[in-house]
Amino acid sequence: MDTSFVIDLDAERREVQYPDGIPVKFGGEQFIFPAELPTEALDPILSDDLGLVELLGEVIDSADGDAGVAEVVTALFRRPTLPRKFLAAIRETYGILLADQHEGFFKKRPSIGDYVRLTTGLIRVYGVELGKLFRSADSSASDSQTSSPTSPATTESTPDASGFVPDNPDSLDSAD
Repeated sequence: MDTSFVIDLDAERREVQYPDGIPVKFGGEQFIFPAELPTEALDPILSDDLGLVELLGEVIDSADGDAGVAEVVTALFRRPTLPRKFLAAIRETYGILLADQHEGFFKKRPSIGDYVRLTTGLIRVYGVELGKLFRSADSSASDSQTSSPTSPATTESTPDASGFVPDNPDSLDSAD
């Protein structure tokens, strides 16, 4: 009997596309990020001490799920201790992602713009949508028929978003 699965966790993953990790050029050097986003990399950003989950939930709810960077930055600066804690959480996250490469990465002294471009690129590659992560449960409920399935009907590969590579990977390096 041939069974089709709604969710196939055995489908091809980024590890197949990037068996050695995701290469990122920065400051003339190559850094390798893990092919799959390890859950522990989100721990610093999602910590209760930081309170970012609550903050982003409020921002996204107030913008009906369409909050941009400007709204998030404005909300960050309304809480005077949050920007420093947030930057520390970002550094800790990149330390987790880069494991034994993190010292070399931090020696390149990434700017805020570098972190933004790198994070944006990695979000696309990893297929993570922060708006969906932080939207409250009641705002995500829908009675409409326009939702799409969680996984493709076939089990041959993962959805396009999970293996997306930016059109110009060189745009992630520090030379603008």
